[in-house]
Amino acid sequence: MSHNFRLIAGGVVNHAHIPLKACASPMISPREFKDSMASLAFTVAVATAAHAGERIGRTITSFMPLSAEPPLLMISIDASSRMVDLIAASRRFSVAALARGQEEIADVFAGKAIHPDRFSIGDWDTWPSGSPKLADALLSMDCELVGSIDAADHILFVGGIIEAVKNPLSKALLWSKRAYTGADQRYPITPSR
Repeated sequence: MSHNFRLIAGGVVNHAHIPLKACASPMISPREFKDSMASLAFTVAVATAAHAGERIGRTITSFMPLSAEPPLLMISIDASSRMVDLIAASRRFSVAALARGQEEIADVFAGKAIHPDRFSIGDWDTWPSGSPKLADALLSMDCELVGSIDAADHILFVGGIIEAVKNPLSKALLWSKRAYTGADQRYPITPSR
């Protein structure tokens, strides 16, 4: 099987798997980028990692399902974050897509609310792999690291989803226009034919 990123055989992760070339055309400014992205809606999630007794988590909106066969998930983590080191060392990460009502968890893991132990906010458990698991999330996924890509100031981590638990009674917590929101279920969109 051939991929555009190197599969990790073990040991420390070398993030420079795919060199991204510089854009030849002028690009928008970081402020224009942030303002443009603010007009979209993103699922709010907490990415976590654990290694050698240390746990870390961070609120993210940059994650996506990458493949169904095999089931792969991609997350984007700031390259300067300690989380990069823990994911590289453990070769695992987990993602909890948050439900409405979990705004406090999102704020604490985003660093908006100072708390000495972030994992004391919410009902946290542990996956069999040792990664943190948010028990009452909309969707919790435990992933084994299969590759990474250096992407400017972030690292894209690709994980094979080894376990997933969903809460069918919850509705997604979304982030749009720099505020928490939820999808309005009163007026479902009817697919066109």
